[in-house]
Amino acid sequence: MTVLVVGLNHTSASLSIRELLHFSKEEKESLEKKLISNCGISECVVISTCNRTEVYAVADRLALAEGLIKSCLLKKAAADSKKVEKSLYVKRNDEAITHLFTVICGLDSIVVGETQILGQVKEAFFQSQKAGCTGTIFNRLFQQAITAGKRAHTATGIGEQAVSVSYAAVQLLKQQVPRLDQKQTLMIGAGEMCRLAARHVQSEGCTRLTFANRTLHRAQKLAGQFGGTACSLEEGFRLMEQADIIICSVHKRDYLLRSSDMHDVIAKRKRPLYVIDLGVPRNVDPDIARYETVHLYDVDHLNGVIESNSRRRLEEAQKIKRMIQEELADFHEWKQTLPVIPLIRELQENASQLEVEAMRNINNKLPNLTEREKEVIRKFARMISNQLIRQPILMMKEIASEEMDQAQKAEYLAFASRLLGLESEFYTDLGRSRAQVSEMLKDTGS
Repeated sequence: MTVLVVGLNHTSASLSIRELLHFSKEEKESLEKKLISNCGISECVVISTCNRTEVYAVADRLALAEGLIKSCLLKKAAADSKKVEKSLYVKRNDEAITHLFTVICGLDSIVVGETQILGQVKEAFFQSQKAGCTGTIFNRLFQQAITAGKRAHTATGIGEQAVSVSYAAVQLLKQQVPRLDQKQTLMIGAGEMCRLAARHVQSEGCTRLTFANRTLHRAQKLAGQFGGTACSLEEGFRLMEQADIIICSVHKRDYLLRSSDMHDVIAKRKRPLYVIDLGVPRNVDPDIARYETVHLYDVDHLNGVIESNSRRRLEEAQKIKRMIQEELADFHEWKQTLPVIPLIRELQENASQLEVEAMRNINNKLPNLTEREKEVIRKFARMISNQLIRQPILMMKEIASEEMDQAQKAEYLAFASRLLGLESEFYTDLGRSRAQVSEMLKDTGS
């Protein structure tokens, strides 16, 4: 079993390449189901944000899985597949697991230490889980990573004076736009990116905000939050002539603002127009920048602003890297216990069945017990059974995680299984099943 990740991010690919592999929620689920239907891949999670597209997989046949994932990604890139292929990276096992923790803690983001990626990975995982594309390995790994991401931000100063992409965009505007507080700003979109951008631009004194969105009530919700006005997307296009700043972030496969559509708007105005495109794929046609009065910036233009605000948090990143090594060790320790999970589950079920039988006998012999008395007895019966099985469970986990000699491990587990009257199959790294180990024990007289 191999944990594998294939993908690209802001360090390996430019925005023009990244947007080729951006997956919508529907496309993400379709790709995951396609991949796990293959015999070489048992679990899959696709993460697609403005800065990365990554496919995480649990693979039984590594070469086959890696080739299949690459093939699907390159097929999506179509005519640009060769450009995409040069930007792809592949990480396996410890490197892949460490990469996931690094991503979710915000260390692999454009904005070091930002928290948005934690929510994005969490949402991607829950979507994959709901679609039935995860199992034992990823359910544990991603839950552990989500918890680690939260701990990284609460236990260190990585998030202090945090710089988000939206914050960086507004800082860039401060550098480029004179008298920012007097400008009329048109926000196109009503998602989290626009909400954050609105908060930051308002904090700089820019209060003349108009929110345009395909769904009017979402625009109205943001307008109410920031004391602005709301309009439909079509009305927003007509208001561009009056705007000084346009900040755009919508989920759309092709350009929302095309150069040809903007010609009449730009021709009617003499003053500069500042356009911030936070979309991936891009929302604004890059050709708009050809107009003399238009100043267009996309997410790749924000790196300079972000770097100057990230140095302090790089020191905190070293603490998180040490935490990630601890998380990796914890995951390995858990993985070593997988062979005994069926045995532990059977032991717990046996104990639960004994509780049920004990309560049945008590009810037969003491039929006049009140419900409260029954609940007290049931509680103590459960406590006793849990105490009785606690030590055998710890013992089996210890054997599975600490015994390095695989043949010895198999023998110990088979003996413990026989001693506890368990019948479930278990497997060691040698691939020996319970039946095979039992034959070994017969030969040794055990």
